[in-house]
Amino acid sequence: MVTSQERQKANLAKMKRIMEVIESKTDDSDLIAELQEYLRKPYSLSLKWHMIVFKSEVDRSLWYLEDIRKEEIEMEKMKRRKGKDPKEELNQVKCKFSEAVSEFKLDHQMVYDPKTNKYKLSKSGISRTTRENIFAIPKSMIGDDKLQWSEAVKQKWGEDTIGRAELLEKGQYDQKSMRVTCDHEDNSIC
Repeated sequence: MVTSQERQKANLAKMKRIMEVIESKTDDSDLIAELQEYLRKPYSLSLKWHMIVFKSEVDRSLWYLEDIRKEEIEMEKMKRRKGKDPKEELNQVKCKFSEAVSEFKLDHQMVYDPKTNKYKLSKSGISRTTRENIFAIPKSMIGDDKLQWSEAVKQKWGEDTIGRAELLEKGQYDQKSMRVTCDHEDNSIC
């Protein structure tokens, strides 16, 4: 019979594999639904705070993935229309701000040109979030049998003071139950 701990470990490993597959293929609707189903399952071995952060990071990644999917669809449409690679576009486009907002793409940014005293939509040399690294933080949190505070999470969320407090709280409950059953006059021994 499979124990709860083994089931949780298997579910976390399965979620990690699903995230890796989503990062590598564009037909991902069924995988996203399966990932969300695994997120609904209980993970009692992990700290509540780690689960909150994990779910938040997965939701953030899925939100970015939706933008990436829209961008992939637009690029595919442009390929069909022009018959060439859409990356051969101009590097800078001069337009009104309202027009730029509607045409904003993931690999573009608004820059101010002091010579013309206007904003321009410019292709960014820095790659924003791509499909290949969209689940980097959630995948780093999946440990051997529970969720853990990884270096990537530490860089974004800071030190795990809430997780430490949660562990301390669990430890205090154990100490309180021991003190109640202690027969010594000096409770410091218990």
